[in-house]
Amino acid sequence: MTRRDDAPRPDGATTAAEYVAALRELREWSALTYRQLAAKAEASGHVLPASTVAAALGRGTLPRADLVEALVFACGLDADAAARWLTVREDLAAGRVSEQPATPAPAEVPDAAAPLPFWRRRRRLIPIAIGVAGLLIAIGVIGAVRYATDDGDGDESAIFPNRLRDGFYLIKPTHIADGSLCLGEGRERNGRTDRPIAVQRPCDGVVPDTYLVAVAPDVYLIKWRNPVDGVGCLRVDDAIMVPGALLGPEDCAGSAHERFLIEPVDPGVFRLRPVHSGLCIGILGGPHETTVKAEAAQALCSGTADQRFRLIPVKGKEPLPPGQ
Repeated sequence: MTRRDDAPRPDGATTAAEYVAALRELREWSALTYRQLAAKAEASGHVLPASTVAAALGRGTLPRADLVEALVFACGLDADAAARWLTVREDLAAGRVSEQPATPAPAEVPDAAAPLPFWRRRRRLIPIAIGVAGLLIAIGVIGAVRYATDDGDGDESAIFPNRLRDGFYLIKPTHIADGSLCLGEGRERNGRTDRPIAVQRPCDGVVPDTYLVAVAPDVYLIKWRNPVDGVGCLRVDDAIMVPGALLGPEDCAGSAHERFLIEPVDPGVFRLRPVHSGLCIGILGGPHETTVKAEAAQALCSGTADQRFRLIPVKGKEPLPPGQ
């Protein structure tokens, strides 16, 4: 298990209801279904029946400690994160946390320049205020975030500049200095198999078409439209949890190992992280591997340039029909 710095935390919870709300945010952040959570919990030696966790997250009372621990591990977090969730739960159960949240002083206005954790940007109401002659006027509030697919969403795009619209993209590893290589279809260089996998290949004429579809906040399916084989989703081989697993297209099923958390790391630059493992997608061989046909693979997150991608929208293509 790994520590995930962008994961929701329970630190601000002062009531049981707030604690359960934080757990719901954690479950939503994981982008896993209740059944997938149950399977992942079982794989880590815990018991987390899908019906039990669904019921617990629908109440306003503190869940059992063992359920909390199992859920945190199933969401992909480590022992330190689980200990923090359990500590806050114990404090709430023992009455060591005030039931009334502290009211900030009027002067304590959040710094608009301070970056929010990215998962918070999707779920938090964002006030926009302007001081005029000492008067603070609320201009607007964004309530629910939509995944827009048209070009009429200018205001939201200005506030969420890193949002990716559903559509066709070129995925360019940033360690290729001239930006000439993209992720596309190829084969294993060692000849072990002849199945299609994701590799580096020239962007000019790259196939298949790559189409991103949002399925949860910051979580996407990466669909390939092949002129011969049709539409499939990229997924990590066999839902492998360790580094080295390759990516290949299969029929889309919505499984966790074909869902990718796409995190902005710089303007226009993103990391691709399989939801089921929390690792990062990079190039087999690392940032020095600049050759055509080098395979994309799951790896420990290192921040190297081969694990950072520019996502370039492709215009002029017909969108995928619904259901494809």
